[in-house]
Amino acid sequence: MASLTRRLADRIEASIRRRAPSGRPPLRIPARRVYILPSGTGALFGVLLLVMLAGATNYGNNLAFSLTFWLAAAALVSMHRAHRNLAGLELAGVRAEPVFAGETAIFDVELASRARPPRRGLYVSGSASETSTAVSAARDRNGYVRIAKATHGRGRLVCPRLTISSRYPMGLFHCWSYATPEAHGLVYPAPIDRLGEPTSAGDTGDGHLDRSRRGEALFSGHRRFQSGDSRRRIDWKASARTDELMITEHSETQTPTHWFDYDTLTALAPEARLSQLAYWILAADRRGAVYGLRLPKHTLAPATGPAHRRACLEALALF
Repeated sequence: MASLTRRLADRIEASIRRRAPSGRPPLRIPARRVYILPSGTGALFGVLLLVMLAGATNYGNNLAFSLTFWLAAAALVSMHRAHRNLAGLELAGVRAEPVFAGETAIFDVELASRARPPRRGLYVSGSASETSTAVSAARDRNGYVRIAKATHGRGRLVCPRLTISSRYPMGLFHCWSYATPEAHGLVYPAPIDRLGEPTSAGDTGDGHLDRSRRGEALFSGHRRFQSGDSRRRIDWKASARTDELMITEHSETQTPTHWFDYDTLTALAPEARLSQLAYWILAADRRGAVYGLRLPKHTLAPATGPAHRRACLEALALF
């Protein structure tokens, strides 16, 4: 009997999931996809009404009848208002910042309402055991909820199926609906160092070190102006001190370019290679070094900066 009940409950749950709004945000919750049942408080309130109705019938007390019917009408209005609180609610967007494997990813869920009355007491969760703080959504102000999800490996992290619920306004009825937004976040490989920092000669398995990239020009001194020199290079302050036209000379530094190559890390397993590359990329970015990344069928040219770091880590996550 227990297995039959569990199988029936699983079928009902699967049917509800199939009919839940899905796709790319924004997603609108139709009234037919809002489910409602009495809460624990609502069930006790219903029992109380039955007891009051029995007492009023037994004693023929019109005042008791009036109070009972008035409370029942208030409960019906509460049920209607609870259903309207979710019907037509819009899931405006879902976003997630990239994280490293093992960290907790945070999905920022945005709720919006086009109706005039504000939606109050909204709860959004990604699992049955997860709790959420109450938020409100109105025409002129959206509500925001953060959904946490643990990460175990790199790649795309799909947003879980969201349960949107409410017990507004009186807590007598539990209203809920489901939404499956097509949204994902990125999980980078966990940066783990197994081979140590890349040396200046690039002999730790990271490919080679290219010194052909020119860096910034450094001041190296002055010399006298000669025929053919550009007047833009004249240092007028130095010329005023010597009564002769002086030319500023610069020497160009050579900035080393690191190449982080997946194919050279033969001593490590595939996932360990990606973790090592992620560690080297973060270390090079902290030093402000110029670096490039070589993966099978994909190469990122040497560069610096947050955008380049993000592009390299994204390539590792999706490798």
